[in-house]
Amino acid sequence: MKEQIQQLIAEGRTEEALALLAQHSSDALLLQARYNAGKKQYNMGLIEFSEWQRTQAQINYAALELSNSVKENPGGGPASGAQPNNPGPAGAVKRKTFVSYNHGDAEIARQVRAFLENNGVDVIIDEDDMPAGMSIMQFIQDSIKSCDAVLSIVSSKSLESGWVGQESVASMYAVWLADKKFIPVKLDNVAFDIDFQIMAQENILKKIEDLETKIGKLRQLGGDSRAFDDDRNRLFELKNNLGQIIQRLKSVLMVDINGTNFDPSMRKVLDRINQG
Repeated sequence: MKEQIQQLIAEGRTEEALALLAQHSSDALLLQARYNAGKKQYNMGLIEFSEWQRTQAQINYAALELSNSVKENPGGGPASGAQPNNPGPAGAVKRKTFVSYNHGDAEIARQVRAFLENNGVDVIIDEDDMPAGMSIMQFIQDSIKSCDAVLSIVSSKSLESGWVGQESVASMYAVWLADKKFIPVKLDNVAFDIDFQIMAQENILKKIEDLETKIGKLRQLGGDSRAFDDDRNRLFELKNNLGQIIQRLKSVLMVDINGTNFDPSMRKVLDRINQG
């Protein structure tokens, strides 16, 4: 049952996870009530998208903690619907890694992909694997769900990118949910530089202010701003989560894959990916 709860939350199906959990613990009823109240507030426009996402994240984490205290179903074995990672005969396991990067770092991302594929790792990367017309966030979620490890290429470009920022948050969340490996590698040292974080926050705020001004003008003209509301919400999420992303990056060893460091550092990455 615990595995099924993890799977549902990883897929963004919080309501189903809470309903299942409520069958085994009365404490889940409080989480359901909080979720329903937050959803109603968001739908009524009483809270911002970023606040609703934070509420969901808190509820998801509480649900996971609660599922740890619920006894498994008699008979053992994985819960219904849970799928083991990397099924296959012993000795024939092939790892799968999702590469997260900013398109400004596309050249190094291709080198990473080539190195991993040449060493027997299946690689998911947007320029090869993302279907035309697919939602970017859906691609990120599906990729994280299906992989064994997330390799995030960290640079000044990536940390100021809304999508890569969300990928980093989603990647860290996947680590909590489903024991995914989160492996950040670096092209520079900006994640350790407080001046960069100050500059990044200032740049993000400026982007938000400029976009809000244009959205306001579009609305005054009777235009539909929904296509750009998502961009604004994405920037808000990045602004709110940038500190968390950098804290997480500083808490782990990030190898440098720039220049002559590439081959020895990628060997370390490969060892980490192939660890059971």
